[in-house]
Amino acid sequence: MDRHELLATLEIGHAELRATIDAPSDEELANRAQGDWTRRDVLAHIEWWERRAAHVVTTLCAGRTPDQMGEPFDLDAHNARIFEESRGRTAADVRSGEAAAWADLLGAIEAAGEADLFEAGRFAWTEGEPLTEIIHEETDRHWAEHLPDLGRAGLDEDAGPATEAP
Repeated sequence: MDRHELLATLEIGHAELRATIDAPSDEELANRAQGDWTRRDVLAHIEWWERRAAHVVTTLCAGRTPDQMGEPFDLDAHNARIFEESRGRTAADVRSGEAAAWADLLGAIEAAGEADLFEAGRFAWTEGEPLTEIIHEETDRHWAEHLPDLGRAGLDEDAGPATEAP
C-alpha cells in the first residue's frame, strides 16, 4: 500500500460516512442511536477519534510522543468522557467539527513521509505497528462500527428523541 491507496481507501469509507450523516435532518440527529447516545453524540465521538488520529500522525512525524490517554487505558471511561464533553453541541457544530477533523487528518497524512506512514517499527509508540494501522483503527474501521447506529436511528419506532438533551 502507498499513500495514494491509503487516501483512496479512506476517501471511500468517509464518503459512506458522509452520506449516512448528511441524510438526516438536524432534528433527526437528536434521535437515539446507541443506548443513551444520539446520532449527534456518535458523530461527535467519531470526530474526536479523527482528531486524535490527526494528532498522533502530526506528533509522531514531528519527533514527539503523543499524550497518553491514561494508564491503564479504559476505553469505556474515555468514551464516556468524550460523550460528556460533547453534550449540548448543536448538530451543525458536530457536522462541521467532523468535517474539520477529517480535513486535518487528510492534511496530516499528506504531510507525513512514506516511511512514517508505512514502515513497521518506525515509532516505538505504535508498538511495532505501522502508523497506518492506527489511522485505520480510528477512521474507516471505526466508522464501519458506527454506521449501523447512525443509519438506523430514527427509523425504529422506539428510537425517538433522547430523553436528555446531549
